[in-house]
Amino acid sequence: MNDSLNNKRHSLAHLLASSVLEMFPEARLGVGPVIDNGFYYDFELPRPLTPEDLPKLQNRMAELAKSNLDFSRQELSTAEAKEFFSKLNQPFKVELIEDIEKFGSTKLDEQAEGISSENGSVSLYKTGEFIDLCRGGHVENTSEINADSFQLHRISGAYWRGDQANTQMQRIYGLAFETAQDLEDYKKLQEELEKRDHRILGPQLGLFLFHEYSPGIPFYQPKGTIIRNELEKFVREVSYGEGYSEIRLPQLFDSELFKTSGHWEHYKDDMFTLESENKVFGLKPMNCPGHMLYYKQGLYSYKDLPLRLSEMTTLYRNELSGALSGLTRVRAFGQDDCHIFLTPIQVIDEVASLLEKVTKIYSVFDMKIEQVTIGTMPESALGTKAEWEPAEEALKSALEKAGWDYTIEEGDGAFYGPKIDMRIKDVLGRYWQLATIQLDFQMPQRFGLEYVDSDGSRKQPIVIHRAILGSFERFMGILIEQYAGALPLWLSPVQTTIVPIAEKHIEYAKNLSQQLKAEVSGLRVEIDSRNESMGKKIREASGQKVPYILVVGDKEMEAGAAAVRARGNQDLGLKTTAELIALLSDEISSRK
Repeated sequence: MNDSLNNKRHSLAHLLASSVLEMFPEARLGVGPVIDNGFYYDFELPRPLTPEDLPKLQNRMAELAKSNLDFSRQELSTAEAKEFFSKLNQPFKVELIEDIEKFGSTKLDEQAEGISSENGSVSLYKTGEFIDLCRGGHVENTSEINADSFQLHRISGAYWRGDQANTQMQRIYGLAFETAQDLEDYKKLQEELEKRDHRILGPQLGLFLFHEYSPGIPFYQPKGTIIRNELEKFVREVSYGEGYSEIRLPQLFDSELFKTSGHWEHYKDDMFTLESENKVFGLKPMNCPGHMLYYKQGLYSYKDLPLRLSEMTTLYRNELSGALSGLTRVRAFGQDDCHIFLTPIQVIDEVASLLEKVTKIYSVFDMKIEQVTIGTMPESALGTKAEWEPAEEALKSALEKAGWDYTIEEGDGAFYGPKIDMRIKDVLGRYWQLATIQLDFQMPQRFGLEYVDSDGSRKQPIVIHRAILGSFERFMGILIEQYAGALPLWLSPVQTTIVPIAEKHIEYAKNLSQQLKAEVSGLRVEIDSRNESMGKKIREASGQKVPYILVVGDKEMEAGAAAVRARGNQDLGLKTTAELIALLSDEISSRK
């Protein structure tokens, strides 16, 4: 986000607070930070807000914006600032200042807007009659804000500073952009996203459901199970391919395994744990500790490496219930996960080969890799800087060898090693972080892994953690929205629906179905032989996003053919059985 837009959004948060105080003079102010696409402000109010309040507040904000008000900064000592806000009956502002006194501004939560300077003062900003505790920045004058470029758009509840033990407040969200056209474009995009929302389309299309008895874990319906199975098939054939050995390890491990790997320290709170016979066990949140343990059971030569171990079993993470969101944030998921054990000299070529595979895979789904980053050593990292630097350089060399541009994200590596992350852009212009390639030299050391080198000495292998699609659940949710539910033929649960016009055409429909299935391996065909009108059958098949609808009547029976309607109401005309077989076979086998 550019500074100009950031300052406008921040300034609008102040105009919102000023307008709320005019409507509710007894309102107590929380915080009003800038967020993606706009801003929000939290309030403790004497009554619940209603949707009818938003236009009134927005109109008042527009009036303030047109009043050419300056934003002026002043500094007060913390004692003076506490006295000032106490007189205004603003206890939340006083609490923030007290925390600044105790901890400094850097220790405040992300929402807090105060700033502590070296001389123990805090900054305030005045706009018209309104004054707020704030770090800035702002526009110099409200004339810089286009009144048509922002909109208050929703109300929600929020606990003060995100803690359920604190006061429950009301949060008003606002959208804000540089121009009115930018705002309109964003709103249109949101309308399109709503149409494509996988949380709505999934149940409508009979793909998956959720239930309160198992929150955050999808119930795959028969059609959804087909999609999931097809993705797993794709992974085995393409994402893994030759040279990979698929294994299946336990779901439950003694906590000592995760303590050895280092995950207990970093992920314990995100794990599901249980006790049995005075031992603590954990459902595995990732595959890597188990794969290290598996490797340790054997003795490998340098000739056996790279050893590529893959696994798609279910993983479990105890996500907060408020963070769960359809398939994109769940508590149980599978991955196209793999760990590659190799020698140091093999790292660059192996990573470069993986990068080529990533490009090939995303092209199948009409997705383009837009951003590539290298995450370097974080503060919580295992190991020393001297150990990390060669690994970071290896990833840079591999990207350069593959001809990829990249940026560095300092401190964004995994706790056990640096990583390459790839962000793709979908058809709606949204970015998703999916593929990751991580270099690990810490876990092999912690588990005491070895291989026998060419000179007979024992050496420690390096491990590459790689996932390309990432979580199947998340990827499936993204795909549903990418294609608005109209998945490519090879992924579609029902690939063809045959619609007989009358009862006398049902037998021909059955024969056509058998011929197609005999020639197109695994073809998923349905016959709609209900006593309903042809128009209704076609509409319902279209609503279920079936790629090809084959209508058969007298003319089609005589010609040994079908009238073909492709998705999107395309009339492909009459096609013989042989032509249909060729069409379907080519599209499925090539994964078009």
